[in-house]
Amino acid sequence: MNINVIGAGYVGLVTASCFAHSGHKVKCYDIDQHKIELLKKGKTSIYEPQLESLLKENLENNRLSFSDNLQEVSIFSNIFFICVGTPPRGSGEANLLALYKSVFSISENTKNAFFIIKSTVPPGTCEELSAMIDSSKNISISMCPEFLREGSAVKDFLKPDRIVIGKNPNISEDLFLTIFSPFIRENKSIIFMDTLSAELTKYASNSFLATKISFMNELSIYADLKGADIEKVRMGIGLDKRIGFEYLYPGLGFGGSCFPKDIRALIDNANDANLDLKLLKSVIAINDNQVDIFTKKITGYFESDDLSGLTIAIWGVSFKPNTDDIRFAPSIKLIKNLLSKGAVVKAYDPKALNNLRETIQHKNLSFCQNAFDAAKDSNSLIIATEWKEFFNIDFEELKTILKNAVIFDGRNIYDPDLLARKGFDYFCIGRPNRKNNISEYSKSLNVVK
Repeated sequence: MNINVIGAGYVGLVTASCFAHSGHKVKCYDIDQHKIELLKKGKTSIYEPQLESLLKENLENNRLSFSDNLQEVSIFSNIFFICVGTPPRGSGEANLLALYKSVFSISENTKNAFFIIKSTVPPGTCEELSAMIDSSKNISISMCPEFLREGSAVKDFLKPDRIVIGKNPNISEDLFLTIFSPFIRENKSIIFMDTLSAELTKYASNSFLATKISFMNELSIYADLKGADIEKVRMGIGLDKRIGFEYLYPGLGFGGSCFPKDIRALIDNANDANLDLKLLKSVIAINDNQVDIFTKKITGYFESDDLSGLTIAIWGVSFKPNTDDIRFAPSIKLIKNLLSKGAVVKAYDPKALNNLRETIQHKNLSFCQNAFDAAKDSNSLIIATEWKEFFNIDFEELKTILKNAVIFDGRNIYDPDLLARKGFDYFCIGRPNRKNNISEYSKSLNVVK
């Protein structure tokens, strides 16, 4: 089957490459000519495991091609998966300008077509678009939300937990069953519903997962104050099958291109319907406060809000491992907090340094090519992202190159007792800290704003 994918960003490129991998012939369109030329050569600026090899494989097999010519794309197929960005406006409202522009531009060049929206959009968007397109064009608009996790997006697409289709009642399910048949042989979970419900399903999914994270982070504050171990609590509740372990890790908070954006968009959309989503507002507030609480651990250790004269190493910049995405990453706010307090910051990340360079320019911020270069001569080390390469490091060597053997672990990846035995002062999230090999609690820390 011939399929068009509109938008060669993160979602669009994964969608196009995976459709081509499954045997479909795919043409991917984007208005960015430079990006299209790079993709034609098998190169992408996006880091995602398996994506570049999949891209090259399908280019070589002539199942995947790229174009910046909309008429060429319209001739190729009458099936359009629309994967353009819907970034947040200042109020949190989803910016649908690129989506509307894409839909109307394509509709001018085609008829008797199927538009399938994969972009995350507020409930009611598909109905609004359908009402605005000339009915004589016979264009059908459906919703197929994406549930891709950065760092495992290719795997998620090829072996999905479920496929959600919001469709017009007049459209046969056979079209979607044919398109997605390669992905549902083992798991038959393809769910058909109306477009409004499909749009809301995406927002509901991301909001619920973010709520689990904020729930654990708020409990971690209480655990800090009382001297409980949040990791033991996590194990105690995670083994309950009704709860599970997914998204139950305390840390510096959630980030990325989806959770912060989607929750704020849902809150804004609900406000338009005169509904105050108090729970989700709390989820955002807890998340926004988490880095500030962690910053207080650092200033509390050094007994000053002025960090001038101190050099602090940060391991991990991306909002999660296995991606170079730093959008809304907690590390960005943390770095800005430290710089504003006068610290010199040395940052290392396996994939995201180039994005950090484009985001923050500061005379006291340097970019290091490996973890130990960042740690060398630093007064402390911060773990901001749980990349696997940080888990089993040589602590003896690390201790010799740090000026002060102190670690602030924003992802709870180390064993506090082990670090204490190695001679480190160790501060983490929701667990007793270790200072001079003595457990300390944060009872004196004012963490409530």
